[in-house]
Amino acid sequence: MPTLFDRHYTHRAEFKDLTFGLHRIQAAADECDIDDRIAKNVIHIAGTNGKGSTALFIDLILRHRGLSTALFTSPHIHTVRERIRLNGENISPEDFDRYTSDLLNIIDKHHLSYFEALTLIGFKYFKDNMPDVAIIETGLGGRLDSTNILNSKIPVITSISIDHTEYLGDTVKKISDEKLGIVKDNKTVFLGHNTSEVIEYIKDKLKDIDLIIPEFPDGTYKGYEPPYSYNLRLAEAVSNYVREGDMPIDLSLPMCRMERFGRFILEGAHNEAGLKLLADRVKASKPVAIFTCTKDRDLNKLYKILAPACSHIIITEIPGSDRSINTDSLDSSFLKAKSPVDAIKLAVELSENTDILVCGSLYLCGYVREIFTKDCS
Repeated sequence: MPTLFDRHYTHRAEFKDLTFGLHRIQAAADECDIDDRIAKNVIHIAGTNGKGSTALFIDLILRHRGLSTALFTSPHIHTVRERIRLNGENISPEDFDRYTSDLLNIIDKHHLSYFEALTLIGFKYFKDNMPDVAIIETGLGGRLDSTNILNSKIPVITSISIDHTEYLGDTVKKISDEKLGIVKDNKTVFLGHNTSEVIEYIKDKLKDIDLIIPEFPDGTYKGYEPPYSYNLRLAEAVSNYVREGDMPIDLSLPMCRMERFGRFILEGAHNEAGLKLLADRVKASKPVAIFTCTKDRDLNKLYKILAPACSHIIITEIPGSDRSINTDSLDSSFLKAKSPVDAIKLAVELSENTDILVCGSLYLCGYVREIFTKDCS
């Protein structure tokens, strides 16, 4: 059932006609009396990879320790309401429609983008419920991301690598500067697993800040392998800063992060750094991969990262996305199937008894997941 928000924004257009700047969301937030007081404590997370799992781990740990939590993440897999959660539950359809209706005039008045409008709705919902902790994930970058109207907070930077260069810069230092834009005047910052280049650069940029970098030993941690073991250690350190306590035993990853349905593994890794870690993780089993990416990415480079780890790679498209690669434009050296459904059928034929890995896009993973969950319902 489409929400009022879905009917107002007829497509998920976070990257369509993207114009960075905080003036629109700040003006709308001021009009709604939304400021830093959306929770008793705010944790703000930026980074190239690992934001979603780090955010969810923090949420699970702090709820286990008796705190009420709000969680704002992106993108969503099945419903836009996944992005706005309170104490582990999506905002209800009724509340989401009510908040959208109440704020729609302000959203239109300030010409808010899809993501800005969700930020406004989420922050107002959190403020009205005032949880102990709000865990806020940036959408893109940090400095000019709409979530960065928050000032007093605990900034958390996950791993940083090259991605979204058209928006954030073409070097890891430029991208780091964009992520570090969330720090503002806060004096304690957490940094996740990164290369020595990134760590030294951030140490130099934040020399007057209490920069907390947990230990990140290789190997599994509480059942999770890298990079998720790194993200869990970061989440545990941040959670301990807020409230000490034991760790829950029922930790979980977000949907489409190493999520298994029979022989199918759904993993939303989509950039070079994420795919390198994924390839290293699956290379022993040599799965058949179903892969896609957006047309702004270097398909050949990403393909070469995955190829040594997979027995076959089937290139497909992101359904309903004008940002998807077009398989018709690929030469005959690629194994391809225009439809993900056809890609699944081909993968089953090729796989024999091996795993089938779906990766390269969270939207593709979400589409495939919808097929599996409908079949199971």
